[in-house]
Amino acid sequence: MIPQSPVKVNKECRECQSADLVKFLDLGLQPAANSFLKKEELNNPELKFPLEAYFCRSCNAAQLIHVVDKSLLFRNYVYFSSGMPKVSPHWQAYAEQVMANYLPAKNEFVLEIGSNDGVLLRFFRDRGYKVLGVDPAENIAKVAEAMGVPTWADFFGNTVATKAVAAHGQAMAILANNVVAHIDEHQDLVQGVKTLLHPKGVFVLEAPYLTDMFENLTYDTIYHEHLGFLAVRPLQKLFAKYGLEVFDVQVVPSQGNSIRLFTCHQGAYPVQQSVRDLVQKELDLGLDKEESYLKLGRRVAASKEKLVTFLRDLKKQGKTIASYGAPAKGNTLLNYCQIGADTLDYALEDLPTKTGLYTPGMHIPVVDRKYAEGHKPDYYLMLAWNYQKAILEKEQEFLKNGGHFIIPVGDTIEVISYKS
Repeated sequence: MIPQSPVKVNKECRECQSADLVKFLDLGLQPAANSFLKKEELNNPELKFPLEAYFCRSCNAAQLIHVVDKSLLFRNYVYFSSGMPKVSPHWQAYAEQVMANYLPAKNEFVLEIGSNDGVLLRFFRDRGYKVLGVDPAENIAKVAEAMGVPTWADFFGNTVATKAVAAHGQAMAILANNVVAHIDEHQDLVQGVKTLLHPKGVFVLEAPYLTDMFENLTYDTIYHEHLGFLAVRPLQKLFAKYGLEVFDVQVVPSQGNSIRLFTCHQGAYPVQQSVRDLVQKELDLGLDKEESYLKLGRRVAASKEKLVTFLRDLKKQGKTIASYGAPAKGNTLLNYCQIGADTLDYALEDLPTKTGLYTPGMHIPVVDRKYAEGHKPDYYLMLAWNYQKAILEKEQEFLKNGGHFIIPVGDTIEVISYKS
């Protein structure tokens, strides 16, 4: 059931609650990035919402102010973490790091916010830790439960944190991966973390790093599920309001470049040089200056023009083009650039929850690998560019046979061909 008012407009920054916000990027009216369509739905009107990015002059947080109702976005979700290429080694290394450094006893309580199908928590469970996932997607929570990962189908906040403490005690580790940017109520989120976190516990969040957008022009990571674009400095200010402190941070090659940020109760752990280094990097990139964001908006518009012109020229040459992947980020790019089924023959997708459907807005058919093998294009538009290394390893035969990949984000259009 669609809420009566499926979108609200924030008048204040979700990090510092300042009203001093300025728009730096307008990607137009767009459908929710994961609202894939069945064939019989193609002629129905689609809900579309403004996709505009703002800069807070007070704390410098980059964010959306148009907030689509979270039950519309997350209650029945099509993204399964376990279905992503090369994802398990990433989560295993992550789990090993947390266990080795922050979990002294084998029966410690570990809670994950936005736990999806439990792929990360399984590593902790298998090593004897007490685990609990919290994820609002009821369909995915059932999958996690079936895999032996206890999961509450709910939105995390202070109410859920209080309930978890009553049931299991305080958590020695709270994990939040690719989810903090999805949450509108950051004050409630951080209050919940403070309530739930053991005095010597650690809160670890991982999310795409805002610097990646400036360095690699990854503007397609902007979509309605991603309400914020995270950086160290604004998060430091937010956590400090609740007596929490960022004490370590790493840049990891996930979803492009992500930050893995470690937070504790103030003084529980010494602040590492890594925090100071990344704060300085953000200042060097001008992430504290309004003009830097306005310039980013101009670069995005120029990138769109280059990509649309390049694809148009390929079609004039009689070349066939398809999309490799149908990720949420790809739907931002397709809708912003208005790249539809007249340009792309299909979108190849290995996630069975998406195959047989059509992409939101542009209505490109999503097909499985068997179909794609029989209908090879001349060019693949690599919408799932964050898995570029794994994709290129997998698709050597396609390249050897003369196929090409187009990387659609960046200041220039990159085409990857076979190199002997």
